[in-house]
This record gives sequence, C-alpha cells and structure tokens, in this order.
Amino acid sequence: MTDCADREPSDAELSAAHEALTSWQTPQEFVSKVRAFDSLVKSSTLFNRANAGFLLDAIPIAAFAKHRAVQSVRLVRQRERLNDGQFRSANETIDIEVTEILDPGRKRGDEYRCEAEQSVRHFDPQLGETIAHQLAKGIKKKADKGYTTTPLLLVYLNILGGGRLGGEIEIAIERLRVEHANAFREICVLWGTKWC
Repeated sequence: MTDCADREPSDAELSAAHEALTSWQTPQEFVSKVRAFDSLVKSSTLFNRANAGFLLDAIPIAAFAKHRAVQSVRLVRQRERLNDGQFRSANETIDIEVTEILDPGRKRGDEYRCEAEQSVRHFDPQLGETIAHQLAKGIKKKADKGYTTTPLLLVYLNILGGGRLGGEIEIAIERLRVEHANAFREICVLWGTKWC
C-alpha cells in the first residue's frame, strides 16, 4: 500500500511553482527550480492531483536541458495552446512536445495511488520487442495529432522490467525517427538516465 498521509503542497504552492517554470530562464535555473520543487512532491501527489501534472512535463524537460546545450528553456502555459515547452538555441525558438511511454496495460501512476495494491512485475523475455512496439504506438499517436509547428518530441520511456537488451531499442528509435521525420523536428528518448 502507498502511504498518502504526508503533507501535500497547497494549490497556491503548485500554481506558483508552475508559474515560475513558464518564464524564459537558463537551463541551470530551470533544472534547479524543478529539482527544488520535485523533492517536495510525493509520488501520490504527482499522480493524484491534476494541478501537479505540469511536473510530468517539467522533469523530462529539465533532464533534456541538462543533456543538450540550450540558451534558455521554459514550460508553456496551457492557455497559450502550444506544445508542452520550448527552448532557445542559436537564436531559434523550438517547441517541445513531451510524451510518456508505459508498459502495456499500465496506467500512469497506478502504483502510487492511495490504497492501490502494488502489482508484481514479471520478467518479459520479449522486452525489446515490447518496448519497440510501445514506442511505435506512442510516437504514432503523437504524430497523428498534426501539430501546427514541427516540435522536438521528447519521449520519456517509463517501462519497467528486467532482462538484457541488445541494440533493438536503438534500431527501433532510428526507424521511428525516419518514419516520423515530417512530424517532428527530432525525437529524443530518455530511458532511465540514458538518452537514445
């Protein structure tokens, strides 16, 4: 069972944290703000409160900003009706669309919901194929949205499981980059601490 008795940030604190991430700032400032607030938000809050959902975009964008040399970065306010974030590099503003890829049948945050039974993860002997299939499905779903700009697609690969993988994931990512080259400026995949 997940313990949900800890203090949760107030709506005002969540709103202030969200607003602080929507202004243009250096990657270091953005990462620092995300890290400071993320440490205060319990997983049960993140997945049970809609107004904490901005962190699901901010966390991978912060990881991206540490990985890629960018001049400035920000989250986009939902009322702007643009993508999830933006970064500036070489005097160009580039939209970022974030998506999360999960294990088949897993729903975001199930294991963190109050009173939820913890599921047992089973070894998947076809893990490489499973991941490649889930990636293809998730990226196609985003590509089918037909964005008005050509954003960078930032994929957070949140697939659990063990097993040894060869290069099948990297091969699948390269194939998907070519397949969806018209829909996305670039596809970047974050899996744990690894970038593909």
